[in-house]
Amino acid sequence: MLNFEKIYVYPKSIIKKGILPDTYFLGKYRFSPYQACGHACKYCDGRAEKYYVEGNFEKDIRIRKNAPDLLVKELTSLREIAPIRISSGISDAYQPLEKTEKLTLRCAEVLSEYTLPVGILTKSSLILRDIDIWQKIHQKSNFTLMVSLTFLDEKKRKIFEPHASPVEERLLTLQEFKKRKMVCGALMMPLIPQITDTNKYMIKLIEIFCDLKVDFIMPGYLTLRPGKQKEDFIQIIKNYYPEKLDFINHLYSNNRFSGNPLYSYRQQINKQFKETFAHLPIPTQYPHHLYKGQFPIYDEIFILLVHMMELYQSSGIPISPLKKSFAKYKNWLESEKKIFNRKRSMTQKDLENKLITIIQDNKLVEIIENQKLTSFIYQIIINHKVFDYQTRKLI
Repeated sequence: MLNFEKIYVYPKSIIKKGILPDTYFLGKYRFSPYQACGHACKYCDGRAEKYYVEGNFEKDIRIRKNAPDLLVKELTSLREIAPIRISSGISDAYQPLEKTEKLTLRCAEVLSEYTLPVGILTKSSLILRDIDIWQKIHQKSNFTLMVSLTFLDEKKRKIFEPHASPVEERLLTLQEFKKRKMVCGALMMPLIPQITDTNKYMIKLIEIFCDLKVDFIMPGYLTLRPGKQKEDFIQIIKNYYPEKLDFINHLYSNNRFSGNPLYSYRQQINKQFKETFAHLPIPTQYPHHLYKGQFPIYDEIFILLVHMMELYQSSGIPISPLKKSFAKYKNWLESEKKIFNRKRSMTQKDLENKLITIIQDNKLVEIIENQKLTSFIYQIIINHKVFDYQTRKLI
Protein backbone atom coordinates (compact mmCIF):
# COMPACT_ATOMS: atom_id res chain seq x y z
CA MET A 1 0.00 0.00 0.00
CA LEU A 2 1.47 3.34 -1.06
CA ASN A 3 1.19 6.20 1.39
CA PHE A 4 0.79 9.71 0.06
CA GLU A 5 0.19 13.08 1.65
CA LYS A 6 -2.79 14.35 -0.32
CA ILE A 7 -2.74 18.13 -0.54
CA TYR A 8 -5.90 19.53 -2.09
CA VAL A 9 -5.40 22.85 -3.84
CA TYR A 10 -7.76 25.11 -5.77
CA PRO A 11 -5.84 27.14 -8.36
CA LYS A 12 -7.43 30.12 -10.09
CA SER A 13 -6.54 28.84 -13.56
CA ILE A 14 -5.47 25.53 -15.06
CA ILE A 15 -4.60 25.85 -18.78
CA LYS A 16 -1.14 27.14 -19.66
CA LYS A 17 -0.44 28.54 -23.09
CA GLY A 18 2.35 30.32 -24.87
CA ILE A 19 2.58 32.59 -27.88
CA LEU A 20 4.21 29.81 -29.90
CA PRO A 21 3.36 26.10 -29.95
CA ASP A 22 5.41 23.36 -28.30
CA THR A 23 7.32 21.78 -31.19
CA TYR A 24 8.51 18.77 -29.18
CA PHE A 25 5.38 17.14 -27.78
CA LEU A 26 3.17 19.09 -30.18
CA GLY A 27 0.77 21.12 -28.12
CA LYS A 28 -0.65 24.61 -27.96
CA TYR A 29 -2.17 24.31 -24.51
CA ARG A 30 -1.33 22.15 -21.52
CA PHE A 31 -2.51 21.40 -18.03
CA SER A 32 -1.91 18.90 -15.26
CA PRO A 33 -4.43 17.71 -12.65
CA TYR A 34 -1.61 16.97 -10.20
CA GLN A 35 1.73 18.38 -9.08
CA ALA A 36 4.56 16.05 -7.99
CA CYS A 37 4.32 12.35 -8.81
CA GLY A 38 3.79 9.09 -6.99
CA HIS A 39 5.50 7.08 -9.71
CA ALA A 40 8.71 8.08 -7.91
CA CYS A 41 10.95 7.80 -10.98
CA LYS A 42 14.48 8.34 -9.70
CA TYR A 43 15.66 10.30 -12.72
CA CYS A 44 12.64 12.64 -12.93
CA ASP A 45 13.47 16.18 -14.02
CA GLY A 46 10.58 17.34 -11.82
CA ARG A 47 12.75 16.83 -8.75
CA ALA A 48 14.90 19.79 -9.78
CA GLU A 49 14.63 22.97 -7.73
CA LYS A 50 13.72 25.06 -10.78
CA TYR A 51 10.16 23.69 -10.63
CA TYR A 52 9.57 24.81 -7.04
CA VAL A 53 7.78 21.59 -6.04
CA GLU A 54 7.48 21.74 -2.25
CA GLY A 55 7.86 18.80 0.11
CA ASN A 56 8.66 15.18 -0.74
CA PHE A 57 8.38 14.90 -4.53
CA GLU A 58 7.25 11.27 -4.38
CA LYS A 59 4.71 11.54 -1.57
CA ASP A 60 3.43 15.10 -1.13
CA ILE A 61 1.02 15.23 -4.06
CA ARG A 62 -0.90 18.39 -4.82
CA ILE A 63 -4.32 17.57 -6.21
CA ARG A 64 -5.90 20.34 -8.26
CA LYS A 65 -9.39 19.47 -7.13
CA ASN A 66 -11.17 22.13 -9.19
CA ALA A 67 -9.36 21.24 -12.46
CA PRO A 68 -12.51 19.94 -14.24
CA ASP A 69 -14.52 23.06 -13.31
CA LEU A 70 -11.69 25.33 -14.45
CA LEU A 71 -11.52 23.43 -17.75
CA VAL A 72 -15.20 24.09 -18.43
CA LYS A 73 -14.62 27.79 -17.86
CA GLU A 74 -11.34 28.13 -19.75
CA LEU A 75 -12.00 25.89 -22.75
CA THR A 76 -14.91 28.06 -23.83
CA SER A 77 -12.67 31.13 -23.91
CA LEU A 78 -9.88 29.67 -26.09
CA ARG A 79 -9.56 31.61 -29.34
CA GLU A 80 -7.52 29.09 -31.32
CA ILE A 81 -8.29 25.45 -32.05
CA ALA A 82 -5.15 23.41 -31.36
CA PRO A 83 -4.01 20.38 -29.34
CA ILE A 84 -4.10 20.39 -25.56
CA ARG A 85 -1.60 18.18 -23.77
CA ILE A 86 -2.26 16.67 -20.35
CA SER A 87 0.55 16.12 -17.85
CA SER A 88 3.93 17.75 -17.58
CA GLY A 89 7.55 17.10 -16.72
CA ILE A 90 6.71 17.12 -13.02
CA SER A 91 3.67 14.86 -12.82
CA ASP A 92 1.72 12.09 -14.52
CA ALA A 93 -2.02 12.45 -15.00
CA TYR A 94 -2.39 8.71 -14.34
CA GLN A 95 -0.13 8.42 -11.32
CA PRO A 96 -1.26 6.07 -8.49
CA LEU A 97 -3.60 8.56 -6.76
CA GLU A 98 -5.67 8.88 -9.93
CA LYS A 99 -7.08 5.41 -9.26
CA THR A 100 -9.13 6.80 -6.37
CA GLU A 101 -9.20 10.55 -7.07
CA LYS A 102 -10.45 10.11 -10.68
CA LEU A 103 -9.51 13.70 -11.44
CA THR A 104 -8.09 12.93 -14.89
CA LEU A 105 -11.21 10.91 -15.64
CA ARG A 106 -13.39 13.93 -14.86
CA CYS A 107 -11.16 16.14 -17.01
CA ALA A 108 -11.45 13.63 -19.86
CA GLU A 109 -15.23 13.76 -19.61
CA VAL A 110 -15.11 17.56 -19.90
CA LEU A 111 -12.76 17.44 -22.89
CA SER A 112 -15.01 14.92 -24.66
CA GLU A 113 -17.63 17.67 -25.01
CA TYR A 114 -15.28 19.85 -27.05
CA THR A 115 -13.46 19.47 -30.35
CA LEU A 116 -9.87 20.13 -29.32
CA PRO A 117 -7.27 17.48 -30.18
CA VAL A 118 -5.93 15.96 -26.96
CA GLY A 119 -2.70 14.20 -26.03
CA ILE A 120 -1.39 12.51 -22.91
CA LEU A 121 2.10 11.49 -21.78
CA THR A 122 2.07 8.68 -19.23
CA LYS A 123 3.88 5.70 -17.73
CA SER A 124 0.65 4.17 -16.48
CA SER A 125 -1.66 1.47 -17.79
CA LEU A 126 -4.45 3.02 -15.69
CA ILE A 127 -5.33 5.05 -18.77
CA LEU A 128 -6.98 1.89 -20.14
CA ARG A 129 -9.79 2.50 -17.65
CA ASP A 130 -10.79 5.57 -19.68
CA ILE A 131 -10.10 4.28 -23.18
CA ASP A 132 -13.72 4.70 -24.29
CA ILE A 133 -13.65 8.42 -23.49
CA TRP A 134 -10.35 8.93 -25.30
CA GLN A 135 -11.72 7.09 -28.31
CA LYS A 136 -14.73 9.40 -28.34
CA ILE A 137 -12.37 12.38 -28.39
CA HIS A 138 -10.31 10.78 -31.15
CA GLN A 139 -13.39 10.32 -33.32
CA LYS A 140 -14.35 13.99 -32.87
CA SER A 141 -10.93 15.57 -33.23
CA ASN A 142 -7.81 13.56 -32.43
CA PHE A 143 -6.25 11.76 -29.49
CA THR A 144 -2.56 10.95 -29.08
CA LEU A 145 -1.16 8.62 -26.46
CA MET A 146 2.55 8.87 -25.69
CA VAL A 147 3.91 6.13 -23.44
CA SER A 148 7.33 6.48 -21.87
CA LEU A 149 9.33 3.24 -21.75
CA THR A 150 13.08 2.65 -21.69
CA PHE A 151 13.32 -0.65 -19.83
CA LEU A 152 12.96 -4.20 -21.09
CA ASP A 153 12.95 -6.00 -17.75
CA GLU A 154 11.16 -5.52 -14.47
CA LYS A 155 14.30 -5.58 -12.35
CA LYS A 156 15.64 -2.36 -13.86
CA ARG A 157 12.19 -0.81 -14.07
CA LYS A 158 11.56 -1.33 -10.34
CA ILE A 159 14.87 0.32 -9.46
CA PHE A 160 14.33 3.47 -11.50
CA GLU A 161 10.51 3.67 -11.76
CA PRO A 162 9.27 1.88 -8.62
CA HIS A 163 5.58 2.82 -8.80
CA ALA A 164 5.06 3.18 -12.54
CA SER A 165 3.27 0.44 -14.47
CA PRO A 166 5.19 -2.74 -15.34
CA VAL A 167 6.79 -3.03 -18.77
CA GLU A 168 4.25 -5.55 -20.14
CA GLU A 169 1.31 -3.45 -18.98
CA ARG A 170 2.63 -0.41 -20.81
CA LEU A 171 3.14 -2.42 -23.99
CA LEU A 172 -0.40 -3.77 -23.67
CA THR A 173 -1.68 -0.20 -23.26
CA LEU A 174 -0.07 0.84 -26.54
CA GLN A 175 -1.47 -2.26 -28.21
CA GLU A 176 -5.03 -1.57 -27.05
CA PHE A 177 -4.98 2.07 -28.14
CA LYS A 178 -3.54 1.10 -31.53
CA LYS A 179 -6.31 -1.49 -31.94
CA ARG A 180 -8.76 1.38 -31.71
CA LYS A 181 -6.78 3.30 -34.34
CA MET A 182 -5.65 6.09 -32.04
CA VAL A 183 -2.30 7.82 -32.56
CA CYS A 184 0.43 6.28 -30.39
CA GLY A 185 4.00 7.33 -29.79
CA ALA A 186 6.75 5.69 -27.75
CA LEU A 187 8.96 7.95 -25.67
CA MET A 188 12.25 6.07 -25.48
CA MET A 189 13.59 8.41 -22.86
CA PRO A 190 15.57 8.91 -20.77
CA LEU A 191 18.11 6.30 -21.75
CA ILE A 192 20.35 5.63 -18.75
CA PRO A 193 24.12 5.82 -19.48
CA GLN A 194 25.77 2.38 -19.71
CA ILE A 195 22.52 0.74 -18.53
CA THR A 196 19.94 1.26 -21.28
CA ASP A 197 21.80 3.36 -23.84
CA THR A 198 23.63 0.54 -25.66
CA ASN A 199 22.95 -0.23 -29.32
CA LYS A 200 21.72 -3.72 -28.45
CA TYR A 201 19.29 -2.42 -25.85
CA MET A 202 17.95 0.33 -28.10
CA ILE A 203 17.47 -1.98 -31.07
CA LYS A 204 15.49 -4.44 -28.97
CA LEU A 205 13.23 -1.67 -27.70
CA ILE A 206 12.72 -0.30 -31.19
CA GLU A 207 11.83 -3.76 -32.52
CA ILE A 208 9.16 -4.11 -29.84
CA PHE A 209 7.71 -0.69 -30.64
CA CYS A 210 7.74 -1.41 -34.36
CA ASP A 211 5.89 -4.70 -33.77
CA LEU A 212 3.22 -2.65 -32.01
CA LYS A 213 3.08 -0.35 -35.04
CA VAL A 214 3.48 2.85 -33.05
CA ASP A 215 3.35 6.02 -35.13
CA PHE A 216 6.65 7.47 -33.92
CA ILE A 217 9.48 6.79 -31.48
CA MET A 218 11.18 9.68 -29.71
CA PRO A 219 14.54 8.78 -28.13
CA GLY A 220 16.32 10.94 -25.59
CA TYR A 221 19.31 10.90 -23.26
CA LEU A 222 19.26 11.53 -19.51
CA THR A 223 19.58 15.07 -18.17
CA LEU A 224 20.58 15.66 -14.54
CA ARG A 225 20.16 19.16 -13.16
CA PRO A 226 22.52 20.00 -10.29
CA GLY A 227 20.81 19.81 -6.92
CA LYS A 228 18.05 17.50 -5.74
CA GLN A 229 17.46 15.68 -9.05
CA LYS A 230 21.12 14.79 -9.53
CA GLU A 231 21.62 13.88 -5.87
CA ASP A 232 18.64 11.48 -5.84
CA PHE A 233 19.75 9.79 -9.04
CA ILE A 234 23.38 9.45 -7.97
CA GLN A 235 22.23 7.81 -4.73
CA ILE A 236 20.38 5.14 -6.74
CA ILE A 237 23.51 4.52 -8.82
CA LYS A 238 25.54 4.16 -5.62
CA ASN A 239 23.05 1.64 -4.25
CA TYR A 240 22.49 -0.49 -7.33
CA TYR A 241 25.21 0.22 -9.90
CA PRO A 242 28.32 1.34 -7.95
CA GLU A 243 30.55 0.24 -10.81
CA LYS A 244 28.90 2.95 -13.00
CA LEU A 245 29.29 5.76 -10.47
CA ASP A 246 32.61 7.20 -11.64
CA PHE A 247 31.52 7.24 -15.26
CA ILE A 248 28.19 8.94 -14.54
CA ASN A 249 29.78 11.46 -12.19
CA HIS A 250 32.24 12.34 -14.95
CA LEU A 251 29.47 12.52 -17.55
CA TYR A 252 27.61 15.16 -15.54
CA SER A 253 30.65 16.85 -13.99
CA ASN A 254 29.94 20.13 -15.79
CA ASN A 255 26.79 20.62 -13.66
CA ARG A 256 24.96 22.47 -16.40
CA PHE A 257 21.70 24.14 -15.42
CA SER A 258 20.08 22.29 -18.34
CA GLY A 259 21.29 18.98 -16.91
CA ASN A 260 23.00 18.06 -20.18
CA PRO A 261 25.85 15.54 -20.05
CA LEU A 262 29.25 16.22 -21.61
CA TYR A 263 29.16 17.31 -25.23
CA SER A 264 31.18 14.26 -26.35
CA TYR A 265 28.52 11.93 -24.94
CA ARG A 266 25.71 13.91 -26.57
CA GLN A 267 27.52 13.61 -29.90
CA GLN A 268 27.96 9.89 -29.38
CA ILE A 269 24.35 9.18 -28.37
CA ASN A 270 22.92 11.34 -31.16
CA LYS A 271 25.09 9.43 -33.63
CA GLN A 272 23.66 6.20 -32.21
CA PHE A 273 20.14 7.49 -32.68
CA LYS A 274 20.87 8.49 -36.26
CA GLU A 275 22.48 5.16 -37.19
CA THR A 276 19.89 3.04 -35.39
CA PHE A 277 16.88 4.75 -36.98
CA ALA A 278 18.44 5.41 -40.39
CA HIS A 279 16.85 2.45 -42.17
CA LEU A 280 13.67 2.16 -40.14
CA PRO A 281 10.29 3.23 -41.56
CA ILE A 282 9.40 5.18 -38.44
CA PRO A 283 10.04 8.84 -37.56
CA THR A 284 11.76 10.09 -34.41
CA GLN A 285 9.52 13.17 -34.30
CA TYR A 286 5.77 13.59 -34.28
CA PRO A 287 5.26 13.41 -38.08
CA HIS A 288 3.69 16.13 -40.20
CA HIS A 289 0.87 13.97 -41.56
CA LEU A 290 -0.41 13.44 -38.00
CA TYR A 291 -0.44 17.07 -36.88
CA LYS A 292 -1.51 18.61 -40.20
CA GLY A 293 -4.91 20.19 -39.69
CA GLN A 294 -4.59 20.02 -35.91
CA PHE A 295 -3.05 23.49 -35.56
CA PRO A 296 -3.77 26.89 -37.10
CA ILE A 297 -1.81 26.99 -40.36
CA TYR A 298 0.57 29.66 -39.06
CA ASP A 299 1.56 27.37 -36.18
CA GLU A 300 1.78 24.36 -38.50
CA ILE A 301 4.41 26.18 -40.56
CA PHE A 302 6.32 27.12 -37.39
CA ILE A 303 6.42 23.50 -36.18
CA LEU A 304 7.35 22.16 -39.60
CA LEU A 305 10.28 24.56 -39.98
CA VAL A 306 11.64 23.59 -36.56
CA HIS A 307 11.38 19.90 -37.42
CA MET A 308 13.02 20.43 -40.80
CA MET A 309 16.00 22.15 -39.18
CA GLU A 310 16.38 19.23 -36.77
CA LEU A 311 16.04 16.64 -39.54
CA TYR A 312 18.56 18.27 -41.83
CA GLN A 313 21.04 19.09 -39.08
CA SER A 314 21.01 15.48 -37.84
CA SER A 315 21.84 14.41 -41.41
CA GLY A 316 24.74 16.80 -41.70
CA ILE A 317 22.96 19.04 -44.19
CA PRO A 318 23.77 22.77 -43.81
CA ILE A 319 20.79 24.63 -42.37
CA SER A 320 22.08 28.21 -42.31
CA PRO A 321 19.66 29.54 -45.00
CA LEU A 322 16.74 27.67 -43.42
CA LYS A 323 17.69 28.91 -39.97
CA LYS A 324 17.76 32.53 -41.15
CA SER A 325 14.39 32.21 -42.87
CA PHE A 326 12.91 30.53 -39.81
CA ALA A 327 14.09 33.41 -37.60
CA LYS A 328 12.39 35.90 -39.90
CA TYR A 329 9.17 33.87 -39.96
CA LYS A 330 9.24 33.56 -36.18
CA ASN A 331 9.64 37.33 -35.81
CA TRP A 332 6.70 37.90 -38.15
CA LEU A 333 4.53 35.36 -36.33
CA GLU A 334 5.32 36.73 -32.87
CA SER A 335 4.48 40.23 -34.09
CA GLU A 336 1.16 39.04 -35.56
CA LYS A 337 0.34 37.11 -32.38
CA LYS A 338 0.80 40.26 -30.29
CA ILE A 339 -1.73 42.04 -32.48
CA PHE A 340 -4.04 39.02 -32.27
CA ASN A 341 -3.84 38.96 -28.47
CA ARG A 342 -4.64 42.68 -28.26
CA LYS A 343 -7.55 42.62 -30.71
CA ARG A 344 -10.12 40.42 -29.02
CA SER A 345 -12.45 40.75 -32.01
CA MET A 346 -9.84 39.09 -34.24
CA THR A 347 -10.27 35.35 -34.84
CA GLN A 348 -7.95 32.49 -35.73
CA LYS A 349 -9.53 32.48 -39.19
CA ASP A 350 -8.62 36.14 -39.67
CA LEU A 351 -4.94 35.46 -39.03
CA GLU A 352 -5.01 32.31 -41.17
CA ASN A 353 -6.61 34.21 -44.05
CA LYS A 354 -4.02 36.94 -43.76
CA LEU A 355 -1.23 34.40 -44.11
CA ILE A 356 -2.98 32.62 -47.00
CA THR A 357 -3.25 35.92 -48.87
CA ILE A 358 0.44 36.64 -48.26
CA ILE A 359 1.33 33.19 -49.63
CA GLN A 360 -0.97 33.40 -52.65
CA ASP A 361 0.33 36.86 -53.56
CA ASN A 362 3.92 35.56 -53.32
CA LYS A 363 4.69 38.10 -50.61
CA LEU A 364 5.91 35.54 -48.11
CA VAL A 365 9.28 35.74 -49.84
CA GLU A 366 9.50 39.36 -48.67
CA ILE A 367 9.20 38.12 -45.09
CA ILE A 368 11.44 35.04 -45.11
CA GLU A 369 13.74 36.06 -48.02
CA ASN A 370 13.91 32.54 -49.41
CA GLN A 371 12.16 31.76 -52.70
CA LYS A 372 12.68 28.00 -52.49
CA LEU A 373 11.17 27.84 -49.01
CA THR A 374 8.35 30.14 -50.10
CA SER A 375 7.44 27.70 -52.88
CA PHE A 376 7.64 24.81 -50.41
CA ILE A 377 5.25 26.52 -47.99
CA TYR A 378 2.89 27.27 -50.89
CA GLN A 379 2.69 23.53 -51.57
CA ILE A 380 2.03 22.78 -47.90
CA ILE A 381 -0.68 25.38 -47.30
CA ILE A 382 -2.31 26.06 -50.66
CA ASN A 383 -1.97 22.62 -52.28
CA HIS A 384 -2.37 20.77 -48.95
CA LYS A 385 0.79 18.72 -49.36
CA VAL A 386 2.44 16.79 -46.53
CA PHE A 387 6.17 16.67 -45.82
CA ASP A 388 7.31 13.09 -45.29
CA TYR A 389 9.95 13.04 -42.56
CA GLN A 390 11.41 9.74 -43.76
CA THR A 391 11.90 10.54 -47.45
CA ARG A 392 12.00 14.31 -46.92
CA LYS A 393 9.71 14.77 -49.87
CA LEU A 394 6.30 16.33 -50.37
CA ILE A 395 3.46 13.85 -50.82
